[in-house]
Amino acid sequence: MKYRNWVFEVDFLLTQQAFSNFAVGGADSCACYDCKNYVAFKDNVFPAEIRELFSALGIDFKKEVEIWAIQKLENGLHEIGGWFHFKGKIISGTDCRKPDITGNGYSVNLTPINKNFEIGFTSGNDLTFFENKRGLVQVEFVTAIPWVIDKKMENK
Repeated sequence: MKYRNWVFEVDFLLTQQAFSNFAVGGADSCACYDCKNYVAFKDNVFPAEIRELFSALGIDFKKEVEIWAIQKLENGLHEIGGWFHFKGKIISGTDCRKPDITGNGYSVNLTPINKNFEIGFTSGNDLTFFENKRGLVQVEFVTAIPWVIDKKMENK
């Protein structure tokens, strides 16, 4: 499967099956306000291009593995990062994880899709929902979303 500058080997059926085995994403089971806000806005997070990509990969966009709050931006939006997995491998294209010079950490370089959404791919299985953790591609994303739940919870 080709997407932009990447070519993937994808096991659609195993990916789709893995997503059908769990009811909700990681943010749905978290009580923090950042996760509650993400869940309330989840239907609007992913651009149509990314929803189409996820559908072709077998990923259910409503079942992210993890999200985390990065920062509140000057424009008032909240920067959120997260990831998904699919069964397969990257055949060609840039790995979004770049090891740092110490070899103990890494940076993540994502590709902008629009002004509020970036995506990247790496081999990985961080906190995956897949039982067999081998042969997974980790789909990393960063997005900027509005605060849509009770404003009193925004800075807690």
